[in-house]
Amino acid sequence: MKKLHSIIRTLLAFAVIAAAASCTVDDFTYQDTARVRLEGPEIYAAGTDSLTFSFVTYSAETQQMVMDISVLVMGPVADHDRTAAVTVVGDKTSATEDMYALPLTVTIPADSARATLPVTLKRSDALQQKAVSLCIEVAPTEDFQPGVNEQKRFTLIWSDVLSKPKNWDKLEEFFGAYSNVKYRFMIENSEGVSEFDTDKMTWAELQSYKIRFQNALNDYNNAHPGNPLRSEDGVLISFN
Repeated sequence: MKKLHSIIRTLLAFAVIAAAASCTVDDFTYQDTARVRLEGPEIYAAGTDSLTFSFVTYSAETQQMVMDISVLVMGPVADHDRTAAVTVVGDKTSATEDMYALPLTVTIPADSARATLPVTLKRSDALQQKAVSLCIEVAPTEDFQPGVNEQKRFTLIWSDVLSKPKNWDKLEEFFGAYSNVKYRFMIENSEGVSEFDTDKMTWAELQSYKIRFQNALNDYNNAHPGNPLRSEDGVLISFN
């Protein structure tokens, strides 16, 4: 008889635990307040809360780049349009206001669980010296509150900083002494090539690029009489 009572008590204990767990799950899944979270483009953010972008490999004609940030609803969709908002987190942002542009609100369409927030990153001479950052955060509206802490903020970091290629000692045979001005000029006149690899490119290919850059340099200097292209140290640029 004691054994039977023990079994009954054990079964009752399991029932109580199961009931408590059920309440916990229900409490967790139930959302009485609509919320949104931020997610960056996979190609740059790869599931993290930030992205890093460089203008270095783009020609001088590229003066801005738009990054589409997804604003995702946490919870059910609605049968009417709703408004989500973001704000700039000042103490975590080093970019000045003229370096970016973004709408502070975005509409989540009816019967949809997402919208796109286009953030425009602008190119400037200051980016050639250091990277800057822009941190945005979900702001409360009548329709939405911020979602989970891990995804209520998103940081964009961008620059236009050049660094000397590690293989320049091999490239010097073709392009001469290194300078940031020269390397940027090469990238801008390479039709999309941003890396010159002596292990992958033939001697003829590299020599062809040398001729191309020299011709582009002649065109530049002819278009700027009295002000030929010089390195950051004031030395005339040459590919001879």
